[in-house]
Amino acid sequence: MEAARAQSEKRFSDSGLPRRYKLYDKIKDHVSLRTIDLVIAITALLIVAALVYGILTANPH
Repeated sequence: MEAARAQSEKRFSDSGLPRRYKLYDKIKDHVSLRTIDLVIAITALLIVAALVYGILTANPH
């Protein structure tokens, strides 16, 4: 069991890169951090605007 673990650690630690990229890693290779922040901020504002609109136009029956 120890030998298998040691062999696995040796094999996967030599590559330097993880075996698979996460979604954020794929995006950050092509898009700046400022752009990601802007997309998050705009999405949050749209959610808040939709919530406020829903509250204001609700029809209590």
